[in-house]
Amino acid sequence: MVRRKPSMEDVAEKAGVSRITVDRVLNGRGGVKPQTEQLVIATAKALGVDRALNMMPTRILRIGVVLQNNTNSYYVKLREGFTRTAQQYKRYNIRVSFWYFEQITPEAAIKTLNKAAADCDALVVILFDDPQVVMKTEELARKMPIVTVASDLPATGRVDYVGSNALQEGRTAGALMGRFLGPPGGEIVIIVGFHQLLEHDQREVGFRNILRRNYPNCQIVETFQSFEQEDIRKDFRALLKTYPNLKGIYNMSVGNPGLAEELKAVGKDQTTCIITHTVTPERVALMNEGVVDAIIDRDPYLDARRAIEIQLCQAGRFSEEEVSAAQRPQIFIRENVRFE
Repeated sequence: MVRRKPSMEDVAEKAGVSRITVDRVLNGRGGVKPQTEQLVIATAKALGVDRALNMMPTRILRIGVVLQNNTNSYYVKLREGFTRTAQQYKRYNIRVSFWYFEQITPEAAIKTLNKAAADCDALVVILFDDPQVVMKTEELARKMPIVTVASDLPATGRVDYVGSNALQEGRTAGALMGRFLGPPGGEIVIIVGFHQLLEHDQREVGFRNILRRNYPNCQIVETFQSFEQEDIRKDFRALLKTYPNLKGIYNMSVGNPGLAEELKAVGKDQTTCIITHTVTPERVALMNEGVVDAIIDRDPYLDARRAIEIQLCQAGRFSEEEVSAAQRPQIFIRENVRFE
């Protein structure tokens, strides 16, 4: 007996909607609520309606990306990643827009979040851990799916986090520092962007834990915030005067060229171990000069793609099995570094 193909009536009955609604969805006529559209497409797929498998949804899925207007190379690559992913997945009928806050203040971030939420169906956010920002994100997460990127806000009800395992990255940096300095150890300075970035805070915790447990002669003498400012030479110059025997720097922020200049000025550029994050032309050049010893990296494009895929999954346009896997830290030294 030949099994008949499922009809629109079958889909309508199974989904609990009218045949007209099914016709509008499957034939791309529009005018259907997003939740109903998702239900009809999922039902059609389950029943084996072939044309539902690769059809473009009729309604634009508006995904807003909220982030600091930062020239940091990771942010630049991340923005490029979102743009490329939007083009790559245009068959899913998505629109990706960018919403920037100029200052690292709760007021600026909340204002930008409100504007983005009013214009979008879903948000991807790169934010800092502040009580007001957390409260606003939690409020919005009850109305729309939110994915955090780079630095997590786990208590907000966000649907997922995309980015590094910051504790793992910090432990990796600690293990590298301990190995580079060897048994004598020495004084080490940690540079964070700012403590309200949970990612930076967790990296510091992981770094400290590994040194304390496995490399007791490595002594962390100070942690200071760069506030993501490129030029921190004045502050670093003062640190070098305070700690003339400095042996290691773990810089998880920006400003490596300035650090290199100050170290060169006192003849310590080849004897002070620097471990940092994100492969850039400037950092590769410093590594080739022997100033930077190791770079811990991840691909921002893959972070952007995974965040968009999770939102597509939330909208019923992507399956969980199709979502890209999370990245692991990559370690680069002078012998294997590359820049693309």
